Amino acid sequence: MQARMLGQGGFGDCYLGIFFGRLVVSKRLRFYYERDNYMKSLLHEASIWRELDHPNIIPFLGLPSINGIPHLMSPLMQNGTADEFVKKNPHVNRVHLLIQTAQGLEHMHMRNPPIIHGDLKANNVLVSEDGAACLSDFGLARAHAEPSLEGALAPSVSSASTPITMAYRANFRWGAPEVFLDDRRRTPASDIYSLGRLEVELLTGKIPFPDLKSEAAIMQRAVAGRYDRPTDSDTVACGLDDGMWALILECWDLDPSKRPSASQVVERLRRLPEPASVNPNWKPRARAVGEDGERSSSIMSTSSRASDSTAASDHGAMDRLWHRVCAGGLGFPPDIPLRDFM
Repeated sequence: MQARMLGQGGFGDCYLGIFFGRLVVSKRLRFYYERDNYMKSLLHEASIWRELDHPNIIPFLGLPSINGIPHLMSPLMQNGTADEFVKKNPHVNRVHLLIQTAQGLEHMHMRNPPIIHGDLKANNVLVSEDGAACLSDFGLARAHAEPSLEGALAPSVSSASTPITMAYRANFRWGAPEVFLDDRRRTPASDIYSLGRLEVELLTGKIPFPDLKSEAAIMQRAVAGRYDRPTDSDTVACGLDDGMWALILECWDLDPSKRPSASQVVERLRRLPEPASVNPNWKPRARAVGEDGERSSSIMSTSSRASDSTAASDHGAMDRLWHRVCAGGLGFPPDIPLRDFM
């Protein structure tokens, strides 16, 4: 099998492959050698992800086995992560990307029970070939059971040592202070706090607290509710005006109950003016795969039987099957020969 590493995250590695003639990404969690923990984490992420069907959430395609190890599979988002996308396309409408991101989160929070993403940052927002933002990476996501007020404010006794809480704390630049400091349960409101950090990240093109390296210094600022407003002309032109900053500050309210809902964030973002930096003639340009001429030898290839079958099949039928897979119409796991992805 030939494979190309597409990217590495904090807890998983992504590989590029071909499935039914389309470019796909398979994700292998980093601790694949611990079989029981691996399968528990993989199935947790898959069980939540498969329930999410929205234009601004990357589709879940299934669980192919590659070299005997199950992976999470999704379509390739040609324009990569949102943080890299805005750096390469400075005249893109960043407010529009934020609206789409918030719409994906709104879909998660409107479910019954709500689903908490738990790891919102620009690196976990992917951009499609046509420039649409899609939420990704649901490894820290979970269903939210509405607790009593007393329970919501009380520390979670067992959460301090769980991998999920430890992973959340690892992203302290984006995390809500009540979660990583007080061990309170993650809620839709903690997602909104992180969404506010993501908004600043996309509008400035820099991670939150770019001038701070110390975890303690960042946490001290977060607990005090301090964040210096970026006022440089480029950031303002990208959309960080008074209205946007007021919304961001509401997302960062130290009282979680006073933060806006995802639906309210979507509504507020839609009312903001188009940023001055937007070039009306700009068109998204998909990131080329294999521009070095080695595409055929650098991506995962299917078995010869699958390749021959795809080549001989009617392209319209393949397109219809692909859209059925993206729409989740083939069940879970999908009833297609995923073993041919090996």
